[in-house]
Amino acid sequence: MAGNLISETFEVCRFAIAVLKDHKQSRAARRDFWALGPDECTGILDDIGLSRSEFDDAMRLPYASEDLLSSAMRSIGIDPDDFNSLEAARDRFMARICITCPNRRQCHGHLDAFDFESHYQDFCPNSANFADLLRNGCST
Repeated sequence: MAGNLISETFEVCRFAIAVLKDHKQSRAARRDFWALGPDECTGILDDIGLSRSEFDDAMRLPYASEDLLSSAMRSIGIDPDDFNSLEAARDRFMARICITCPNRRQCHGHLDAFDFESHYQDFCPNSANFADLLRNGCST
């Protein structure tokens, strides 16, 4: 019983440290992004269809500083660097979906456990887009 309590306490501490580390990385990423200058930032945000306030809100989500979309694509066999212009437009739309996704913690957990490909269809709002890309031959 004491071992169980110690294990649970350790897990809670590990989670708290991970959350603090994630918040620190997100703050740094947001600061670095805005340091690019207003014109460049606006261009990047316009490219993926986000307003400044949507971006700031998204940067408060779990693992906001991580590129989960590219990792997810690789996990299911899609090369994120291998797109034609039509698919590149979809990729920008997919990036917007991913950046603002409320399931980022779940996604990160499955990517960390190397089982994203087995579970993403249950929670990922980009799952239909992934299916289309796989169907259209955008696989590795």
